[in-house]
Amino acid sequence: MAKTFNFEIVTPVRVVYNGVVQGISADGTEGSFGVLADHAPMITELKTGIIMVEDSSGKTMHFAAEGGFLEVVANNVVVLTDTCIKEGEVDIEKARAEKDAAEKALAKVGSAEEKERAQAALKRANTWLKLANVH
Repeated sequence: MAKTFNFEIVTPVRVVYNGVVQGISADGTEGSFGVLADHAPMITELKTGIIMVEDSSGKTMHFAAEGGFLEVVANNVVVLTDTCIKEGEVDIEKARAEKDAAEKALAKVGSAEEKERAQAALKRANTWLKLANVH
């Protein structure tokens, strides 16, 4: 049997996941990475993207997180993020509407800050749609 470790995804509103897992993979700002049991301690910043989790029984789950931070310490891994949803929770119509609004905002001439916000909203909407397997 594979070694396991504790994994938790926490937002300001709720604990999205808390359980024992065999491994995870995610996209950090420095590149994609994986974590298995007995991983060296680390803290890294996450990009908006999909976090893949293999639970203790070998079942794969997917979560969409809007950036955040991941910490590994003594076989405990915690993701802190502003927003995260698990597969099956995606409101496809809302995500499509957010994508359309972000694309329209990017097409307008605006400040660098407005464009940055629109790009972040577009990335989030595309990630949510990817999680739902809808493009």
